[in-house]
Amino acid sequence: MEKFNKAIADYTKAIQVNPKDADSYYNRGVAKTMIGDRMGAQQDWKKAAELGHSKAKEWSNSGR
Repeated sequence: MEKFNKAIADYTKAIQVNPKDADSYYNRGVAKTMIGDRMGAQQDWKKAAELGHSKAKEWSNSGR
């Protein structure tokens, strides 16, 4: 759990530096699912999809 929270913090920092980094939104979404934050993950995948991340488009539509 601690590793996932650290990853979320790291991806959040990366997003602050580059708000158009679709990979950071996608990966933060993956980490959020690992701690049970499905809503947060969906929001991140939606943003990643808006930025052109193809896998995020699939995941945000699937309701994972």
